[in-house]
Amino acid sequence: MPASSMVQTTSSAVTQLLRQSLDRGRWASGEPLRQEEIAAEFGVSRVPVREALFQLQAEGLLHMVPNKGMYVRTPSEADLREWFRLRLLVESDVLAEAVPLHTAATLNRVETVQAALDKAQAVADWIAGDREFHEALYAPAQRPESMAVVRRLRHLVDRFYFARMKPGTRAQGWHEEHHALIRAVRRRDAKAACKVLQAHIEQTERSALAALAKG
Repeated sequence: MPASSMVQTTSSAVTQLLRQSLDRGRWASGEPLRQEEIAAEFGVSRVPVREALFQLQAEGLLHMVPNKGMYVRTPSEADLREWFRLRLLVESDVLAEAVPLHTAATLNRVETVQAALDKAQAVADWIAGDREFHEALYAPAQRPESMAVVRRLRHLVDRFYFARMKPGTRAQGWHEEHHALIRAVRRRDAKAACKVLQAHIEQTERSALAALAKG
């Protein structure tokens, strides 16, 4: 394998590991990520670490302070409002297309994911399950580019959950809204499903903004 390909492969692995660490709240908002420390921990050179940090900066998870380095991005109220507005626009559009395309098998997949999610206790497990639920919900639309946008926005928002929100925050509300989404999809009612999704995202936004204010 060419050296450039090896670096790219290592960089992708480091990016994934760092993204998972950010999701789990390893570094707090505003905290620096040190290239030397990360390289030593992962047993790699600084080159793939630097590439990974730039990738995470491009995703909006980090920001660069000139002459100092990369720091965990601290979301503002305006950031959160924009992220949730974009989520609502893109996810509603994908869901509307997905609803009439669901089959018995795809609905069973959504319900299986939700059944496991209903039992989740840890925040990390809940957020992973929530991502899986929405992925399964939107999958029939087969919109890879739209889903790439959805994933990027969710990574931004979900990292904030780990940093600021408690495990039980809106647990009952999320449970009820997810099951309402499933019922609407089973009826092939795209309009009702999108209405539930809108309320679901808007309520989550309110919780996120309240957590930001407390922080």
